[in-house]
Amino acid sequence: MEIIKDPSSVVSNKRVNKTMLMISILSLIFVGSFSFFVINDVRKQKIYESINISFASNKEIEYGADYNPMDLVKKVSEGSIKSYTEKVDTSTVGKKEIVFEVEKDDVVKKVSVEVVVKDTKAPTIELTDAVVNMYAGDAFDVNSNVVKVNDVVDGDIPFSETDVENAHYIVNTDLNNNEVGTYNVTVKATDANGNNNEVTYKVNVIAKPKPKVVTMNKSLLNATYNGPASVDTSSVVNAARSLIGTRYVHGGSNPSTGFDCSGFVQYIYGAVGKSISRTSRSQENDGVAIARQNLQPGDIIIWTRRGSSTPSHSSIYVGDNTIIHAINSRKGVQQTNLSSWESYGYNIDAIRRV
Repeated sequence: MEIIKDPSSVVSNKRVNKTMLMISILSLIFVGSFSFFVINDVRKQKIYESINISFASNKEIEYGADYNPMDLVKKVSEGSIKSYTEKVDTSTVGKKEIVFEVEKDDVVKKVSVEVVVKDTKAPTIELTDAVVNMYAGDAFDVNSNVVKVNDVVDGDIPFSETDVENAHYIVNTDLNNNEVGTYNVTVKATDANGNNNEVTYKVNVIAKPKPKVVTMNKSLLNATYNGPASVDTSSVVNAARSLIGTRYVHGGSNPSTGFDCSGFVQYIYGAVGKSISRTSRSQENDGVAIARQNLQPGDIIIWTRRGSSTPSHSSIYVGDNTIIHAINSRKGVQQTNLSSWESYGYNIDAIRRV
């Protein structure tokens, strides 16, 4: 006898089979996708671990230096540098972090390295003379022999009467300017980060010589001329005043680069159309000799250090007991009191009118 199947059951079985088939397909897709991601993650992890960058052993940077972080890289054995911290702040001391991004294929690894900014350079101290001679009883400013105190990063360092926390320099001495002898003057400088430097110079206090009948330079003693100059002296004075503040440079004779004392005097006279010689010693013979009581604005005053007979400084008299001259690299071109300059250990050797 033939058994007839219920049509509804046949349809139901087909639906079940289709459903199972779909589930199987989806399962395969899920498993495949999951396997892909797992394999890809493993691949990336292996690449990540293979990336290697090594750095130089010296990780110290000088304070204030313009530093290139790539100088720190010793070798990149796997991958290539994609980016890095390009600017390192060296204006403050301490630890700094530099981050490198190293790329290989589609994997980027960040590697950080720590460097230390240190200030290791002490300030420099420049003096006018290693030995200063002065007469007993004369006044002497021990700071006047200091030309410049400078730090390569902090710049010019200021004078202080006492030790302070900021960058400064002090001057210590046992000088007794009333007693004959040799004394030490020590200049000690400290920069903003505590680096120290010091230099010492000597001051010889010598007995004043006994008065002589003739104490002046012959050109001063025998000076009789008191006529006019060959140039417009008001122009000389105005030209000199216009250059107050110009920097001092040894051997300099140009306002764009700086002056020394005789170079300044030569330039001023050249500016008003008069050619004179270059050194203090030769300028002692320019123009005509003038007696001190006949000193007028525009005259050249030649100086010697007290205790020396060799001309070593030139200046221009501008009236009212004042001179304009290129003093030193710390002060540059300044207007000062003539009498005060004499008290610093200088004698007038000659006065010349051009």
